[in-house]
Amino acid sequence: MNAQLIFLAPNVLFGLFAILIPVIIHLFNLRRTKRQYFPNVSFLKKVKEESSAKRKPVELLILVCRILAVSLLVLAFARPTLKDGDDDLALQERVILYLDNSLSLSGTDSEYDFNRLVREASDVILAYPDGTSFHLLENGYGNSLGLEYSKESVSEQLTELEQIEADRTLSEVGTRISAAGLRGDIYLFSDFQNKFDFEAIRMDTSNNYYIVPIIPEEVSNVYIDTAYLENTFLSGSFSNLLKLKVRRNYRDEQVVNLKLNIDGQLFGTAEIDFGNQLIQDHEFQIPQGTAGLERVLVEIDDSGLLFDNSFYLSINALDKIKVIEIFDSSSPSFIQALYSENEMFDFVRMDSRFLDNEVLSSANLIVVNQLTEFSNQLVNALENRLNEGGSVIVVPDRNTRSSDLSRLGIQVVSDIAERVELNQPDFENPIFDGVFEEPDERIEMPEASVSWRLLNSELDYLTFKNGRSFLAKVSRTGNLFFYTSPFNESYTSYTNHALFVPVMYKLALGSQASLSKVYYYSDQETIFYPNQDELIGKVVTFEGQDGAITPDQRMLGGQIIFEIPKGVVRSGHYSITVEGESYGTIAFNVPKSESNISPIDRQVLTELNRYDHITVIDLNEENSASRFLEAGVVGKSLWAQLLIAALFFLFAEIILIRYL
Repeated sequence: MNAQLIFLAPNVLFGLFAILIPVIIHLFNLRRTKRQYFPNVSFLKKVKEESSAKRKPVELLILVCRILAVSLLVLAFARPTLKDGDDDLALQERVILYLDNSLSLSGTDSEYDFNRLVREASDVILAYPDGTSFHLLENGYGNSLGLEYSKESVSEQLTELEQIEADRTLSEVGTRISAAGLRGDIYLFSDFQNKFDFEAIRMDTSNNYYIVPIIPEEVSNVYIDTAYLENTFLSGSFSNLLKLKVRRNYRDEQVVNLKLNIDGQLFGTAEIDFGNQLIQDHEFQIPQGTAGLERVLVEIDDSGLLFDNSFYLSINALDKIKVIEIFDSSSPSFIQALYSENEMFDFVRMDSRFLDNEVLSSANLIVVNQLTEFSNQLVNALENRLNEGGSVIVVPDRNTRSSDLSRLGIQVVSDIAERVELNQPDFENPIFDGVFEEPDERIEMPEASVSWRLLNSELDYLTFKNGRSFLAKVSRTGNLFFYTSPFNESYTSYTNHALFVPVMYKLALGSQASLSKVYYYSDQETIFYPNQDELIGKVVTFEGQDGAITPDQRMLGGQIIFEIPKGVVRSGHYSITVEGESYGTIAFNVPKSESNISPIDRQVLTELNRYDHITVIDLNEENSASRFLEAGVVGKSLWAQLLIAALFFLFAEIILIRYL
């Protein structure tokens, strides 16, 4: 890089004309006649020759000292600065600092950890003059960007900043800054694990971006990638398998130990030998009747990263699901056989001629089983249950009137009634989670009669080969599901197929009030938690080891939606409480993105550095952000050295006048 000398106050350089003053004084002194008396005129010539020869070089030295002193003094006030590079960047009066305070910078390398990030940010603050306006942004959004800080106050804020279990994408950061309407120097301090999209800052040329990557050495880390129950239908009082996928970053030969704790008690151990693999599977058996499944903990014996060695799960016991079948004389018996002999379900059969609205209003799932007519009472009861968040499955009869179906919002027309084979299921659809051990596209599918064509399908779960819907969620308010074929054996082989039981169970379980995921991640801002009657209209609180949290909450259908800002929740178990009484447990874990340490490709940083408004500050053992700014942007100020030199020449002038 080429050295570049600039003057921050170039107008002061006009003061160099002041060097004419000592020159004029010098010339004036040469013309002035001095009278000198001597006792003997004969010595006059000799004295004159000696005085002139001695005074002439001294006066020239005095003149040089005066010229240099004035010149250096003017240059000092012009604030000369020495910079490296050919860029024309200058410090702005407003600075926005983003500090990535996620847990990924918690490795064992102290040279490239979160403390280094804070030190670099502090040095950048010191490089700016007093009066600069600072704004601070971190992953928890705890500091409002609308709040301005001075140099002293923003430095104090940095000392109080702690790491949290939340990450932000560069898009989120950019959106936050844009929403605040801020313009200036934007510093991004992060490890930039290969998860950042820099397109937004490439396009934003209205700001100067300084990217400060804290890139740690490669850290070999082992963590739980995924945990799930083998049988998603069963928990609590049923035997089950807890399946784990354990992942590591690199292919080092490594053996780790796992510990399974249930309700604070050691339940099982295992040894994981990765060999040459990055992922290893393991399963723990959970016997029937195991208590304390609301608080399950899997611990890993790993020295890579310490913050993700504990993985929390909560397997809440299922309450019985209330299923009501509405039938008439033409209804087949498949629904009764499916739900009546299963301890998960509280099953009730109700004749369509003798409906009990109070009982219907308490159902989690209502199955309308091949009715030929829909009474007004039934339509009203189904509408009320759908609006309150319940689920309804309608299995039509061939003689069902389309006008009755349309009263429920099901728009159909009679179809060809030809038997057609069903398509392979969409294995990505959540309804098939846990149904198949391995997705097999060769599975033999059932046939069914295309009796009805559904015109307002919102989501197809099963379809015919001709593309028509067989099982679909109807596009309307509430969870209304519709089969386009009757269940009689003359119309379909679906009721004898392996898909029938799990799909019907899934639809029933989806209506259950206490069915929840076994874990969430601590950076999830929206949590969908199944509703319970005891929670309706109540303020729900999460109570954990670090204290209580009352998230924003609202009801939607059969779920409670919790809104939790990032950085508020930490990994661990939280009790779902109302006024101190617990109604369940929820588990949070560190996001996988924090555990999978993957340093950014330096080639990406090199490409970014080619943009005029983007500067990448490469940190190494000899460089830091403050040194980079001093050398390339702020520059090294030379005014103090020039002022000292000016005083030196003034002092030299005094010595020459006094003693020579």
